[in-house]
Amino acid sequence: GGSGAPSLPSTGDLPGETSGVERGIIPRAIEDVFGYIQGDTSVRSKYLVRASYVQIYNEVISDLLKPERANLTIREDKKRGVFVEGLSEWVVRTPDEIYGLMERGATQRTTGSTRMNELSSRSHAVFIIIVENSKLEEEAGQSELRQSFKVGKLNLVDLAGSERVRLTGATGVRLEESKKINQSLSALGNVIKALTEPKGRAHIPYRDSKLTRVLEDSLGGNCKTTMMAMISPALEAFTESLSTLKFASRAKHIKNSARVNEDLDQKSLLRKYERELKRLRQELDERTKNLVDKRALLQLDEQRRKAEADKLRAITELEQRSQEFLKEKKEKMDLEARINAMQSQMLVGGSNQRPEDTSEFRAMLQEEHARIRNEYETRLRDLEADRQEAEEGRAQVGRYKAVLLKQRDIMIALTARLNERDETIIRMQEELKAYDAEYRRVEDALDAKTAELIALRRAAMQHSAESPHRNPDLVNALGGWAGNANGGGGGGG
Repeated sequence: GGSGAPSLPSTGDLPGETSGVERGIIPRAIEDVFGYIQGDTSVRSKYLVRASYVQIYNEVISDLLKPERANLTIREDKKRGVFVEGLSEWVVRTPDEIYGLMERGATQRTTGSTRMNELSSRSHAVFIIIVENSKLEEEAGQSELRQSFKVGKLNLVDLAGSERVRLTGATGVRLEESKKINQSLSALGNVIKALTEPKGRAHIPYRDSKLTRVLEDSLGGNCKTTMMAMISPALEAFTESLSTLKFASRAKHIKNSARVNEDLDQKSLLRKYERELKRLRQELDERTKNLVDKRALLQLDEQRRKAEADKLRAITELEQRSQEFLKEKKEKMDLEARINAMQSQMLVGGSNQRPEDTSEFRAMLQEEHARIRNEYETRLRDLEADRQEAEEGRAQVGRYKAVLLKQRDIMIALTARLNERDETIIRMQEELKAYDAEYRRVEDALDAKTAELIALRRAAMQHSAESPHRNPDLVNALGGWAGNANGGGGGGG
């Protein structure tokens, strides 16, 4: 729900049985979290559940779900409290997904063999579950809805057991690990002692170890804490069992001040997700309206290629005509030379005067020269006009080509950005569809589950009221329902 950060220190590496009546406290706690979420039938209420797994080995903090993230640092914030910077957070939707993360992190957990235990934990571990709730509420006397956020955190803490070197036979690396384990547990004991002094103490030594720093909220902070102490009935473990019970007895006197973590601003991760989805939907609508038609771009490019081909064909034809004209001009000059040579050998009848010396011939020759010159100048003007037209066409083709290349680069960049945005939007839509499908499935099963839960609770209350003695088997089977019937219920959930 919306309370602080319950903590459940234990000594088990795995959650054990996850189903049936023999399932442990961890599966029951996780089921209680998701049962509370399923029991909230309000359409104005939304939940986001995240999980993390952290290990403290030789005073070095590492991420068990992302082993490459090691040597992490501890930070403190007014809103978040004490947290591990850089720790990965995984969104989960079912208890099975949490069990999968626990098993995955357990494979990365540091363990070792000693005389006392073949698979001894050589590190402390904390499995963190964060639940965020966004809810729209009507304010008194106002028609507008107010959005509130509640954040709850469940710390499942596994402490490595204290060791006596003469019993475990630890040497080398195992000896150094034992020193660090005992040192951190000693720091934890000092913190508990300082918190339980009758007169109180101004300074609490939370910073003496990474373990007490991480568990600062769980020890005298904003949380409800449940501690389970594991002892052995063996005679040789009498000293350790007695020390453990004294340790737990001191911890029992710690007074925590748990309060609801309600936030009315927009700094919650759930709120950020909703704003990001809204922004992406708006961007999708805008892109849909302003989307460039790719077929028009292809048609424009095809027209450009056709125009370039037409200009190239016209220039080729012009060059061919120019070469033909030069060839024709040369043939005409050769013909005139041959005519002049033949005329120089001819004589005019009745005299020895050559034909080219007569006035009639000269006049005819001048007329022929003027005609040829006019024809030649006309052909030159036509060629010059065709050449200028070809140059203008080339310049126009160059400008047109540059504009099209620039447009093509712009469209390629825009298409790449659109594809990237489309992939993001499609992924977010698929997540929304998954959320909607899960919500409909839960809503369909809600009536049946609600009836079963009401019947189960009525039976538990009736049995507790009628029977003077409580049946342990029934209490274990009912879990927290039997405790609620007698007004009990401690921390842990």
